[in-house]
Amino acid sequence: MKVKRQKHVRKVIIFYRNNFGLQPPYKILIDGTFCKAALHFKLNISEQLPKYLDSEVVFYTTNCVLAECESFGTLLYGPLKVLRQFKVHPCKHKSPVLAYKCLLSLLKASSDKKFFLATQDQALTEKARDIPGVPLLFIAYNAITLEPPSELSRQVADTSVTSRTAPTEHAHSVLKQMKKEAFGEPEEVVKKKRKKKSGPNPLSCKKKKKKTGVSKETKSKRKRKKIKMSKHIKEHFQNLMNKNT
Repeated sequence: MKVKRQKHVRKVIIFYRNNFGLQPPYKILIDGTFCKAALHFKLNISEQLPKYLDSEVVFYTTNCVLAECESFGTLLYGPLKVLRQFKVHPCKHKSPVLAYKCLLSLLKASSDKKFFLATQDQALTEKARDIPGVPLLFIAYNAITLEPPSELSRQVADTSVTSRTAPTEHAHSVLKQMKKEAFGEPEEVVKKKRKKKSGPNPLSCKKKKKKTGVSKETKSKRKRKKIKMSKHIKEHFQNLMNKNT
């Protein structure tokens, strides 16, 4: 388990060293919540952190953090006593502000000074994850833990690597000229137009004959048959009609 923890710490520190210029001795900003957790689990910060990070460490706090611990009186007397052992980094606040605001402003302003942040404050941790290149330390299960790099830190690192490895415009033009001299002008590839499938010849197609509509009356007329009568019967009927008239 101890070897696994050491591999994790080494991997995270190498990430911050290669992408954000983190170098020993490591500077660590500590607030009252981290000291309180260390006292609760009986951890000696000054001894444990250098061993955990396998490097020389410099501890810092701020006047705002000390003032906040003092305002809680005996409740945070122990953490205040621990914090007073560390160096006080100037925070440029004339009157004390909340500890998490003070530490955030210091992390944002210290682009040239790379800090670790040691805290148990969840709100402060969430805000610190939005600042790329800030390693986060917290205490869990009776042990100091280094948090993996945040998503934003990874995105910034990927963008930085891409910009460093990509050739500049000048280098791109030089490579293009070298290819031109070595292989000559590239031949233009003429794309052949594909023949579209044509439909059937309209002249060769026979026109459909229109069906002539036949009315019901004509059909019925065609069905009627003429009755043939003999000649003497016709004459008999003709005489009868003449007498009547």
